[in-house]
Amino acid sequence: MPITVELQDMFRYSFIPVAIAVVLAVAIGVAGLIYFVKHKKEKPVKQVVKPQPVPKPVNEVQIRDKYCSLIDELEITYKNGQMSNRKAYQKLSELLRQFVFELTGVKVHNFTLEEIKRVNMPNLTRIIDECYAPEFSVDKKGNIDDTIKKTRMVIKEWR
Repeated sequence: MPITVELQDMFRYSFIPVAIAVVLAVAIGVAGLIYFVKHKKEKPVKQVVKPQPVPKPVNEVQIRDKYCSLIDELEITYKNGQMSNRKAYQKLSELLRQFVFELTGVKVHNFTLEEIKRVNMPNLTRIIDECYAPEFSVDKKGNIDDTIKKTRMVIKEWR
């Protein structure tokens, strides 16, 4: 009994079912991608909570005296011509910021003017605002003697 097998030609089957299967697979893939993009849960933004400064026991009189003497040194250095107007404003701003930090624990030496305005320290804001233009601009001179006097008063009257 002879058994014969006839092989069919490879392209004898219809290409349409294969094409439909490929199109359906691509459509399902695109639909799934669109679904995941639209329904992707955004990670909640973590709110940065700035720690409140811990009040530390300080001797206010010693701190005031220290910064008043540092301002006196700055004034003498400036009047002797050993420091430019701009550098004097920068140093004055730095001293006032360090004074506030030492007294209150608030790190205002890292703050911009806008951030300083938000911490509700009007005397600090006023002096730093006065220092800003001469401190960061080459052509602004300002009145350093007047600003030094105001800074001394802020330090002496700080509450």
